[in-house]
Amino acid sequence: MKQFDMGDNKVAHNLNGATFFVELPTKGAFYPEEHPFYNKEKIEVKMLTTKEEEILTNTSYIQNEVVIDKLLENIVLEPNFNPKEIFNADQLAILIATRIDAYDEEYPVLLDCEACGAKIEHTISLEKVLDNVKESTIEKTDHGTLIVELPKSKKTVEYKVLLPADIASIERSVDKMKKMDIKTNFLDEFYKRIIVSVDGSPDPQEKSSLIKNLKIKDSRYLTACYSKSLPDIDTTFTATCPSCQKEQEGGMPFQANFFFPEF
Repeated sequence: MKQFDMGDNKVAHNLNGATFFVELPTKGAFYPEEHPFYNKEKIEVKMLTTKEEEILTNTSYIQNEVVIDKLLENIVLEPNFNPKEIFNADQLAILIATRIDAYDEEYPVLLDCEACGAKIEHTISLEKVLDNVKESTIEKTDHGTLIVELPKSKKTVEYKVLLPADIASIERSVDKMKKMDIKTNFLDEFYKRIIVSVDGSPDPQEKSSLIKNLKIKDSRYLTACYSKSLPDIDTTFTATCPSCQKEQEGGMPFQANFFFPEF
């Protein structure tokens, strides 16, 4: 990660060049064409200032669990950006890169030993975390969809990945239909949204027939593949207890000092 001379960029100019670029784990793939991240390998982000500190300490934002959304709204400089419409790996990359730029790449965490309960002081290298992108092994098409063969029916399914806001929309729709006594469930509505074609055919009847008759093995396989569709940042690390020498592994915690390190 490095700072760039943004030249004639109006937003960067207004910020006196106080911006940098963040590489997206997804490389902009899987986003719809109208999305500001579409096919972008990196996006422009504003450096943290005291204004962002006010956002991070805003009691109302914290209580309503929107503090990260508000922070992203303020620092991501791509036009028409909506923090609820980016993939988790890209969000994590932006947050980690922003923390590195604001402070440094060393992130000290305090953990409880699972064996003896002693406190473990451990330092995580955020640069290494940011570089630890796990690519998906699911077959991709040139237009941002993915293809799998279902193990039971042997049907070839092409599907797309939904943005977090789309998933939330399905949940709201299902709740609304249930209140109206319309028989449905989340998985059926989810499959209706993600499946693009069956055995190469985009025919709605083919898709409807597949969903209606989907065997449990095929359903579980499809949902498992879907969960592995996108690149991801592996935040796993290993720490050793100084008291009992027990090694324990876990994912990187977001503690208070992530954006407020002690000096």
